[in-house]
Amino acid sequence: MTKGYIFAEVTVHTPGAEWEEYSQKVQATLDAYGGVFLVRGGAKNVVEGDVGTGTIVILEFASLQRAEEWYASTAYQQIVPLRLGSADTRIVCLSGTR
Repeated sequence: MTKGYIFAEVTVHTPGAEWEEYSQKVQATLDAYGGVFLVRGGAKNVVEGDVGTGTIVILEFASLQRAEEWYASTAYQQIVPLRLGSADTRIVCLSGTR
């Protein structure tokens, strides 16, 4: 079965209470859709091209549909303003195999 992935590059520009609240609440939204963190930060070794300075996050879901449902879910969309107020983010939904 083809998995669904969310790739995000997150640059936190205002760490603080909003970002902490977002960080504490995001896991519960993922759990409801079977989403798991495959990558959440860590060292980057850029071997080709340009990569921003943000933290790389990769989430895995059972399907692309589940990934898109999670992103559009009421629970996640309720905490999105916390992220938007604290960070610049690039988010891409992908399908693939693992």
